[in-house]
Formats: sequence, C-alpha cells, structure tokens
Amino acid sequence: MVNPDDFVRSMGADTTRAYLMFIGPWDAGGPWSSRGIEGVYRFLHRAWDVVTAKPGSFAEQPTDKEIATLRRITHKTIRKVTDDMEAFRFNTMIAALMEFNNYLLKAKQTPVVQSDAWREAVRTLILLLAPSAPHLAEELWQRIGEPYSVHNQPWPQWDEAAAADEVVTLVVQVNGKVRDRLSVPVGISEEQAQELALGSPKVQRHTANKSVVKIVYVPEQVINIVVK
Repeated sequence: MVNPDDFVRSMGADTTRAYLMFIGPWDAGGPWSSRGIEGVYRFLHRAWDVVTAKPGSFAEQPTDKEIATLRRITHKTIRKVTDDMEAFRFNTMIAALMEFNNYLLKAKQTPVVQSDAWREAVRTLILLLAPSAPHLAEELWQRIGEPYSVHNQPWPQWDEAAAADEVVTLVVQVNGKVRDRLSVPVGISEEQAQELALGSPKVQRHTANKSVVKIVYVPEQVINIVVK
C-alpha cells in the first residue's frame, strides 16, 4: 500500500498533489508509479529553472516570428489548460503544462527572452501552475516581483488571434495539375496533408472512380496525387 505522506515528506506536497492529478482521469484514477512521480518532480524543478535561472545575453533582438510563435504557444496553453480544468481533465492539463514548460526551456536559450512576450509567458506559466503546485507557484510569483498572492490573481485569458495557428498555402495537384489550394497549419504532418487533400471536393472530382498510384508530398508546399 502506498502512503502519500511518505512522498510529501520526500518530494514535497506540490509534487504529490500534481502527480495525483496527472496519474489518470480524476474519476478513474490510475496505478501508482514511483517513476511517474519522479517525472513530475523533475517537471516542477524544470519550471523553477525556467523562472529563476539566469538567461543568456544576446546581442541580437528576437524576430517577429519568434515573438509570434511564443505568444501563440502561450495563448494556446492558456486555452488548453482552462478547458481541461473546467472539464476536470487534470491529467491532460498537467501534460499541457509540461509541454509548455519544455518549450520555454528551449526558448530561454534564444533572444526571445529579451521580449515582453517572454515575460508574459513566464507570468502565465506561474498562474497556470497555481492550482496544481500552489506552494511553488507562490514562491515563483514573489521571485518575479509580483504582489502577494498568486492565488488572488485573475485567471489568464487567451487571445484567439494570438492563439491561432500560423498557416501556409498547400497546393494540391492531381497528376501534376493544380486542383486546389488549402490553408494548412505550419508543421502539418504528411498524413494530415494527405487526408485534407483527398477530402477536398475539388480534388475528388478528378480522383473519383480512379486508383491512387502514389502521393508525392513536399512539406508545407505541394502535394501531388497520382491517379490512373
């Protein structure tokens, strides 16, 4: 039998609390895993590093694209965490915070740390952590010079425009002839691109009753469906 008090003493109340939220759906629970709680422990330590570790210094300024990407991920995370918390999907809420934190660790090694978007992202991370790691969030909130208490702050709101995926135009060809142009998110996978292309009514008019021989995909540029 697992006694959570033992883990509170060895890893802290926040780690234990966050792991119990992460272990599985709140109404189903899940098997206790010592390796799993160690993963949450490391996640909270990395969150501490994101906020408190001294960033590098950069001579160049961040690009508009870097800033827009950071703001997009920040606001998408606010939306995801908010939706998950309201639906009691605490496990996927924690997973979203882990993903956000990992992104911030990488972003901290770039000039974007010199931007207002970075300060917004760090502030957002702390606010979103507060329900699952209240003690850590309170300490980090004070570390960035904000007034007591993090738990008295309004919940962050996402900006739909900032959260919108960056899109590119994907040219869809059938036997080398352009049949459609689709707006798709940056980073779309080949499988997703194929599904969208094959589902296009304009494309289906030229593929109906024909066999697809092969599909040639140039990422984020063109997809050519060869039929006979």
